[in-house]
Amino acid sequence: MPSSGTMAHSWIQSFDSEYEAFKTYAELYPNNCTFLIDTYNTLESGLPNAIKVFNEVLKPQGIRPVAVRLDSGDLAYLSKKVRKILDEAGYNDCKICVTNSLDEHLITALLEQEAKVDSFGVGENLITAKSDAVFGGVYKMVAIERNAEIIPKIKISENVEKITNPSFKKVYRFYCKDTNYALADVIMLADEEEPKGEYEIFDEYNTWKRKKLNNYYVKELQEKIFENGKLIYQIPKLKEIAKYEKEQLSRLWEEITRLKNPQKYYVDLSQKLYDLKVQMLNKKKI
Repeated sequence: MPSSGTMAHSWIQSFDSEYEAFKTYAELYPNNCTFLIDTYNTLESGLPNAIKVFNEVLKPQGIRPVAVRLDSGDLAYLSKKVRKILDEAGYNDCKICVTNSLDEHLITALLEQEAKVDSFGVGENLITAKSDAVFGGVYKMVAIERNAEIIPKIKISENVEKITNPSFKKVYRFYCKDTNYALADVIMLADEEEPKGEYEIFDEYNTWKRKKLNNYYVKELQEKIFENGKLIYQIPKLKEIAKYEKEQLSRLWEEITRLKNPQKYYVDLSQKLYDLKVQMLNKKKI
């Protein structure tokens, strides 16, 4: 992925004046001018100095500024003020970028306030775990292959969430034929046939919660990467992965993807897998 960035506060502070910092930056990087305008005072100092440099350095060369960046203060309020002033100065094509410990909740709030923002710079909340310092992933054996026979194994615990689903499995995603939106995922035993016709899904823990699916098509989600120690998978490029991710997200109902009180997306067990799990639990008598 191409990397990009803007000047730092330390760049501006290393000069005798904000104007000098902006002017030097514009002379060095005329085709990539994104000015950080909140080091001292966004509206009274930063933005006026940025516009002054746009006029004196870039405009005579026929070059347009890329953006200004806000990194503190009331981002919604400031973005609206900055947009108005830039437009009045003839720089309606100059974008506004905001940063400052952004996360999905702050970005959503800015959008709801109709902030005049063109891009969001997300850093620390993208690469640090905040209060959840450990990602809860586990590795447990689910089956043993002996003489070409798959022998299921299960890990049992008094904590329900730590009980594993036994045996060798595969996953199908159900899509609505009319809308192409995803309906549910079903984890099945590897030897089960692809779902066809009327198919009933149910909640593993509240089995009375059931739903019959009819107008659907399915896609198997897992793909084999290695076989006999050899890579047999065509590894996609990063841009292809990003494109695929966006396409798949667009096929989830907005009730599921919303940040506030999202609906639960169904990931259920097939009846055959559920029966095997219950059988093995009863046998162990926990």
